[in-house]
Amino acid sequence: MSDDYSNGYSAFKCGMIGFIIGAAVGAVTALFLTTKTGEELRADLKKAILDIKEKAEEKALKIKDLTKDKYSEIINNVVSNYKKAKEFTQKEIDLIKKIILEQKEL
Repeated sequence: MSDDYSNGYSAFKCGMIGFIIGAAVGAVTALFLTTKTGEELRADLKKAILDIKEKAEEKALKIKDLTKDKYSEIINNVVSNYKKAKEFTQKEIDLIKKIILEQKEL
């Protein structure tokens, strides 16, 4: 289970790094290809950075929710399987007790 978590976290981390690098490269490319004044360029750059920040936060929240949902699913499966195993074991114990009592009577 910890391997799944670390793999998911690693994929998330790589995805976020790739997203941020891609956005930064796009912003730098726009800087070199624009004919705007310095003030206009700074305003556009500030807006682009805020957009990137918002998108990164949205993606992080989606991943966080997905991780919580997956965690809850795993916990529910473990608890359910434990209950099934406990019930099965109790039935086997009862059967063994019955067989032992029957053997004692013979």
